[in-house]
Amino acid sequence: MGIRRRWLGSAGLVLCTSTQAAALSEADFLADLPVVLSPSRLSQSLADAPSAVTVIDREMIRAAGITHVLDVFRLVPGFSVAHQDGLVGTLSYHGLGDGYARRFQVLIDGRSVYSPDFGQIYWRNLPLSLEDIDRVEVIRGPAAASYGANAFLGVINFLTRADVGGTRPGVKVGVGEDGYRELSARIGGVTESGQWRISVSQLADDYYESIPDDVRDRFVDGRGDWRISNRDTLTLMGGLAHTLLDEDAAAGQVFPVNLHSAYGQAIWQRVYEDGAETRLFYNFTQQTFGDTMDLGGFPPPLDLGFSTRRQNITAAWNFALTPAARVALGAEYRMDEVQSQFYYNQPDSIEENSWRVYGNGEFRLAPRWLVNAGAMLESTQAGQQEFSPRLTLHYQPRATQSFRVGYNMGYRVPTYYELSGQIVADFGYGPDTLLILPDDLQSERIVSREIGWWQAWPDAGLTLDMRAFYDRYTDLIDFAEVSYIDGQDDLAYQFFNAGDATVRGLEFEIEWKPAQRTRLRFAPAWARIKADNPDWNDSAPSYSFNLLAEHGLSQAWWVSGLWNKSGPYTWLGAGGQIEGTNLLDLRLAWRGKTSDVPLEVALIGRRLLGGGAEFDPARETESQALVQFRAGF
Repeated sequence: MGIRRRWLGSAGLVLCTSTQAAALSEADFLADLPVVLSPSRLSQSLADAPSAVTVIDREMIRAAGITHVLDVFRLVPGFSVAHQDGLVGTLSYHGLGDGYARRFQVLIDGRSVYSPDFGQIYWRNLPLSLEDIDRVEVIRGPAAASYGANAFLGVINFLTRADVGGTRPGVKVGVGEDGYRELSARIGGVTESGQWRISVSQLADDYYESIPDDVRDRFVDGRGDWRISNRDTLTLMGGLAHTLLDEDAAAGQVFPVNLHSAYGQAIWQRVYEDGAETRLFYNFTQQTFGDTMDLGGFPPPLDLGFSTRRQNITAAWNFALTPAARVALGAEYRMDEVQSQFYYNQPDSIEENSWRVYGNGEFRLAPRWLVNAGAMLESTQAGQQEFSPRLTLHYQPRATQSFRVGYNMGYRVPTYYELSGQIVADFGYGPDTLLILPDDLQSERIVSREIGWWQAWPDAGLTLDMRAFYDRYTDLIDFAEVSYIDGQDDLAYQFFNAGDATVRGLEFEIEWKPAQRTRLRFAPAWARIKADNPDWNDSAPSYSFNLLAEHGLSQAWWVSGLWNKSGPYTWLGAGGQIEGTNLLDLRLAWRGKTSDVPLEVALIGRRLLGGGAEFDPARETESQALVQFRAGF
């Protein structure tokens, strides 16, 4: 509760104004609500934020019985989640999804893990333990005014824990069907000036029984937070990860894929007496994908590997202009490097430097009226400068109620592969051109209009968050075969701006805590797509919902479950038509203590209503049983 109460007491973050006195019970209820940091880069209540935000805390992740980071997003309304195989996963928000989650900006403690080459996020290769996540903030809707290119459909920000429970170590062991094996450990320490932790983990499983997609991944991750003066703090983070996948490439042979990643981050922060802040960030992220297809001499071995490297320097300032106005200003400089002989038809790296500046402000016009305004100006690897504004108006008749009207513009810059990809391969019959450069490829654009309603009923322990939206997409990027004379089949693929689409819909998040040990979250969504390409119209389920329930039968015994259901929809690209989802996971846990060390044993049943296809209709999952043991977490 420390961080929430500190922010609620700061100037400018007003939940209860001087003209809106609240009862003690109401104030206590509001103090328990999370303060979000991602939408405007200012600390704000959910009532004041310029975007709809889903906040997923570590208790929700545990109650849902989640074992893969990607499955966290089964808790977000309007999201579709799919595992293509044991390694590669993807997600979409209200449709238009394919094998690459290109239209999301994904951050870990503010560091982007969005791959600049294909726009893919390798969820299994993130050096991130579920046990180290404090919460996940998911901005539902474009957020380019705060995060620029690729915050097209939303932003996912994982915020990890600085508090590791003192010097107490933690261990988690898991075993189960489909080859599931997990061993995680964490140690930490506390000094007079700060604290540190180191986490290690190893996870193995076979997601689809019908294909050889056994995955074994392991990582080490560390974080240290130190107070270097009364006003200054320093945070250092770093990690390494390695993932090995068995991949069936051709002719019944299995080819291993090795994925390595590493990152480092340093954050210096100064807090002034008036509450203003200055922050400096530096981070780097690099990734190497090793994949060689060798059939024993014919065709010649093909190196399908690639590597990426990104460095980012950021300066940010948050301060109050007046008691009724706060602003967040920032400037970033980014250096990207991608290399692949196969995908770019050249041995040298492609290097690009870019920059961005942004400003966001929260302005209290009157006790009941609040305005959020912001914009970003950014240079991109496409050689363009993009400008993305946002404006929202909030009417707040009382501390527990807020109505929002918003207008938002965003864009997605083509990935390096879309912009510069060229593939010329030799399959034993001479060079064959598979992909040619695009002709004047433009950024995808979105104009989003929305109405929001946030409401709390403290006496009932109930909160509601509603978002109705109308999004207009233009210049959406796709690929198709075109005529190209190369001595083989005279055809090649090419990326192009394929057309426009509109997406409209409605979604809710309803959370109810009727008792201390009972929690219910229900999140339904409805969406409709009208597009130039008829295949896009069916890429979103007409309805979907998730229901998370948890109840403590006693202090020791807890039962919980997550139910996801949706109508049929189609994954684009290499995916296919999915006959909807109907997934039920249940969890039974015993909690206790020994020598002040928390213990837990949990039995988890996944996909208890039966499995089914998630991305490729030919690949289906089955029910699965797991057992987990925790000590110290």
